[in-house]
Amino acid sequence: MKPGRRDTRRLRVQIGVLMLVQFVGMMSGTIIATALPGITREIDGTTLHYTWMFVTTALASTVTTPLWGRLGDVFDAKTVLQWSLGFYTAGALLCGLAPTADLLIAARVIQGVGIGGHIALTQTLAARLVVPRARAQVNGVMGLSQIVATISGPVVGALLVGIPGIGWRLCFLIGVPVALVAAVIVQIVMPKALAVVKGSVDYVGAALLVIGLTGLLGWISFVGKQLAPLSFASIALVVASAGVLAAAAAWEWRAKEPIIPLRALAGRASALAALASCAVGVSMFGGTIFVTQYLQLGRGASALAAGVLLMPMAVATFIAAVLVGRMSTRSGRLRRYLLLGTGLLVAGNAGLIPLTTTTPLWWVVAATCAVGAGLGMTVTNLILVAQNATRLRDVGAVSGAIIFCRTFGSTAGLAVFGAIVAAYVPSQAAVNVAAAPGLYSQAASTVFLVATAVSAIAATAVACLPRIGLRSTADLEPYRPVDQA
Repeated sequence: MKPGRRDTRRLRVQIGVLMLVQFVGMMSGTIIATALPGITREIDGTTLHYTWMFVTTALASTVTTPLWGRLGDVFDAKTVLQWSLGFYTAGALLCGLAPTADLLIAARVIQGVGIGGHIALTQTLAARLVVPRARAQVNGVMGLSQIVATISGPVVGALLVGIPGIGWRLCFLIGVPVALVAAVIVQIVMPKALAVVKGSVDYVGAALLVIGLTGLLGWISFVGKQLAPLSFASIALVVASAGVLAAAAAWEWRAKEPIIPLRALAGRASALAALASCAVGVSMFGGTIFVTQYLQLGRGASALAAGVLLMPMAVATFIAAVLVGRMSTRSGRLRRYLLLGTGLLVAGNAGLIPLTTTTPLWWVVAATCAVGAGLGMTVTNLILVAQNATRLRDVGAVSGAIIFCRTFGSTAGLAVFGAIVAAYVPSQAAVNVAAAPGLYSQAASTVFLVATAVSAIAATAVACLPRIGLRSTADLEPYRPVDQA
């Protein structure tokens, strides 16, 4: 057998392992998408608990993603990935054993810390294995783990939650053996990814980022319900969080090995990719969490039916990711597909604005498919734009920074959307049964109005990207216009 064929087979196995790790993290979110209403009822949760079961996980993954990315640069990225799997396993086990909604939310924080590592380190290791031009196609293939988790998660969650007493707990416990298997396979087949940066981790910068972002995202989640917008506590929290984030930015700019390399993100391509990722992130959970909530509580669909109706969206995400990956690798161009993807995001979210209790289900499915296709074309490819403009020594930190922007957008979006729903439906017990479907429909309509406006920001940022060709070298070389690449 030729050495080239052996290398290709080895690379396929390694990419498959990264897909498994991605699947573990993605499944933890999608499996409870259809189960959340049942979980909330069984443990006497409120509308706020419903939202925070997602928000806390997203918040924890958001604030830790940059740290995991830099840890992958400074230490062996393979070992760091196994650490993140350990955090995930512990969190999933605690979630499955939690007796109350508050303890479940606390356990979801630990799980979110592990997911932050999955997100950052799979992209870091992929960047070490494949050059950017070929990585466009690899990203499309790696989207298979997302499609499988997105399709199977809601259906499996709907089936498990129907088991009396223990069903919803299995939605979390099922991830424990999968994560353990993934950790073992990573140890066997992944190469040792030695550090590419000599130095220590910027723990001061990491602490400042965690404190500032936690305060800001907490304010976004509680303002208008627990906190009055102009109250002293609200203003103090915003000012304090902004001050800590300003201090973090000043520290990171001067740090020798920063958690978020601001200088590397100062370039036009990286800065615009970060802005677009933040805006795209807002749409990531709208199509699953709030469409599911609309279908179940606004239309009376069962958990299983809601999961089945989300399948076309997941298929659209995968098909779009694979096609764009192949075409980008072949042509070396990416901007045109990002433009198409953000355009589909705007159109899909706009299509969900007129939701009512009588909206045809085919219309809902078509709109969610447009959102799914847009996500498939943009989510990983915006990371690739920044990686293409970054030195190899900073690729982990920059990847983590772009993913951080995306998860920040998704977390902020979840918090804002959850606040919108809570404003329409303060609690299920306080709303007349006959009026509840209409209120949930109105809430969903407002959610997607906001998502449409934010998606337009992503489209504008992508339109301003320079026309740079994807390079075919492992490390950064001087830029050339795409026509000369």
